[in-house]
Amino acid sequence: METIKSPNAPERCTVTEETLASAMRMAREGQSWMEKNRDAFESIVGYLKSLQAENIKGRVRDRVATWCMENGIRIDDNPYRFANAKWAVISRYAALVDPTLIGRPLQFSFSMVDLSGLLPVSYLEIGDAE
Repeated sequence: METIKSPNAPERCTVTEETLASAMRMAREGQSWMEKNRDAFESIVGYLKSLQAENIKGRVRDRVATWCMENGIRIDDNPYRFANAKWAVISRYAALVDPTLIGRPLQFSFSMVDLSGLLPVSYLEIGDAE
Protein backbone atom coordinates (compact mmCIF):
# COMPACT_ATOMS: atom_id res chain seq x y z
CA MET A 1 0.00 0.00 0.00
CA GLU A 2 1.27 3.46 -0.84
CA THR A 3 2.01 5.76 2.07
CA ILE A 4 2.07 9.52 2.45
CA LYS A 5 5.25 10.94 3.90
CA SER A 6 4.70 12.40 7.36
CA PRO A 7 5.36 16.13 7.61
CA ASN A 8 7.74 15.26 10.46
CA ALA A 9 9.51 12.31 8.84
CA PRO A 10 13.16 11.91 9.83
CA GLU A 11 15.68 12.34 7.04
CA ARG A 12 17.64 9.22 7.99
CA CYS A 13 17.41 6.57 10.66
CA THR A 14 17.79 2.85 11.12
CA VAL A 15 14.54 1.01 11.76
CA THR A 16 13.96 -2.58 12.79
CA GLU A 17 11.16 -4.67 11.26
CA GLU A 18 9.42 -4.73 14.64
CA THR A 19 9.54 -0.94 14.93
CA LEU A 20 8.24 -0.51 11.40
CA ALA A 21 5.42 -3.00 12.07
CA SER A 22 4.42 -0.98 15.16
CA ALA A 23 4.54 2.22 13.14
CA MET A 24 2.32 0.70 10.41
CA ARG A 25 -0.16 -0.50 13.04
CA MET A 26 -0.31 3.05 14.36
CA ALA A 27 -0.83 4.39 10.82
CA ARG A 28 -3.64 1.87 10.19
CA GLU A 29 -5.40 2.70 13.46
CA GLY A 30 -5.14 6.40 12.70
CA GLN A 31 -6.43 5.89 9.17
CA SER A 32 -9.37 3.89 10.53
CA TRP A 33 -10.26 6.71 12.94
CA MET A 34 -9.99 9.24 10.11
CA GLU A 35 -12.28 7.22 7.82
CA LYS A 36 -14.94 6.90 10.54
CA ASN A 37 -14.73 10.46 11.84
CA ARG A 38 -14.65 12.92 8.93
CA ASP A 39 -16.83 15.51 10.69
CA ALA A 40 -14.76 15.25 13.86
CA PHE A 41 -11.52 15.66 11.90
CA GLU A 42 -12.84 18.71 10.08
CA SER A 43 -13.98 20.18 13.42
CA ILE A 44 -10.53 19.58 14.91
CA VAL A 45 -8.88 21.33 11.94
CA GLY A 46 -11.30 24.24 12.47
CA TYR A 47 -10.35 24.38 16.14
CA LEU A 48 -6.65 24.33 15.21
CA LYS A 49 -7.30 27.24 12.82
CA SER A 50 -8.91 29.17 15.71
CA LEU A 51 -5.83 28.51 17.87
CA GLN A 52 -3.70 29.72 14.98
CA ALA A 53 -5.77 32.91 14.66
CA GLU A 54 -5.25 33.55 18.37
CA ASN A 55 -1.49 32.86 17.95
CA ILE A 56 -1.60 30.02 20.48
CA LYS A 57 1.10 27.39 20.19
CA GLY A 58 1.86 25.79 23.56
CA ARG A 59 0.23 22.62 24.88
CA VAL A 60 -1.85 22.19 21.73
CA ARG A 61 -2.41 18.48 22.31
CA ASP A 62 -3.85 19.20 25.75
CA ARG A 63 -6.03 22.02 24.41
CA VAL A 64 -7.35 19.78 21.63
CA ALA A 65 -7.96 16.94 24.10
CA THR A 66 -10.01 19.22 26.35
CA TRP A 67 -11.86 20.73 23.39
CA CYS A 68 -12.67 17.27 22.01
CA MET A 69 -14.03 16.07 25.34
CA GLU A 70 -16.11 19.24 25.74
CA ASN A 71 -17.50 18.77 22.23
CA GLY A 72 -18.19 15.03 22.39
CA ILE A 73 -15.39 14.01 20.03
CA ARG A 74 -13.83 10.70 21.01
CA ILE A 75 -10.30 9.95 19.94
CA ASP A 76 -10.25 6.67 21.87
CA ASP A 77 -12.73 3.93 22.71
CA ASN A 78 -12.49 5.01 26.34
CA PRO A 79 -14.41 8.31 26.67
CA TYR A 80 -12.09 9.45 29.50
CA ARG A 81 -8.86 8.99 27.58
CA PHE A 82 -7.27 10.92 24.72
CA ALA A 83 -5.24 8.55 22.56
CA ASN A 84 -1.81 10.10 22.05
CA ALA A 85 -0.96 7.75 19.19
CA LYS A 86 -4.11 8.70 17.29
CA TRP A 87 -3.50 12.38 18.01
CA ALA A 88 -0.03 12.05 16.47
CA VAL A 89 -1.63 10.72 13.29
CA ILE A 90 -4.56 13.18 13.26
CA SER A 91 -2.28 16.18 13.77
CA ARG A 92 -0.08 15.11 10.87
CA TYR A 93 -3.09 14.75 8.57
CA ALA A 94 -4.17 18.23 9.69
CA ALA A 95 -0.73 19.58 8.80
CA LEU A 96 -0.90 17.98 5.36
CA VAL A 97 -4.39 19.37 4.74
CA ASP A 98 -3.31 22.83 5.89
CA PRO A 99 0.48 23.27 6.00
CA THR A 100 0.07 26.74 7.55
CA LEU A 101 -0.75 24.94 10.82
CA ILE A 102 2.85 23.71 11.10
CA GLY A 103 4.71 25.78 13.69
CA ARG A 104 1.63 27.68 14.76
CA PRO A 105 -0.10 25.95 16.46
CA LEU A 106 1.24 22.47 15.55
CA GLN A 107 4.73 21.64 16.72
CA PHE A 108 5.77 18.05 16.27
CA SER A 109 7.98 15.80 18.29
CA PHE A 110 8.97 12.40 16.93
CA SER A 111 6.26 9.77 16.63
CA MET A 112 6.51 6.22 15.33
CA VAL A 113 4.14 7.11 12.48
CA ASP A 114 6.85 9.41 11.14
CA LEU A 115 8.75 6.25 10.21
CA SER A 116 5.96 4.48 8.34
CA GLY A 117 4.16 7.47 6.89
CA LEU A 118 0.42 7.99 6.75
CA LEU A 119 -2.11 5.99 4.81
CA PRO A 120 -4.52 7.48 2.27
CA VAL A 121 -7.90 8.65 3.57
CA SER A 122 -10.81 8.56 1.14
CA TYR A 123 -11.96 12.14 1.63
CA LEU A 124 -8.53 13.80 1.68
CA GLU A 125 -6.58 14.76 -1.40
CA ILE A 126 -3.00 14.75 -0.22
CA GLY A 127 -0.08 14.36 -2.57
CA ASP A 128 3.32 12.83 -1.93
CA ALA A 129 2.20 9.18 -1.93
CA GLU A 130 5.27 6.94 -2.00
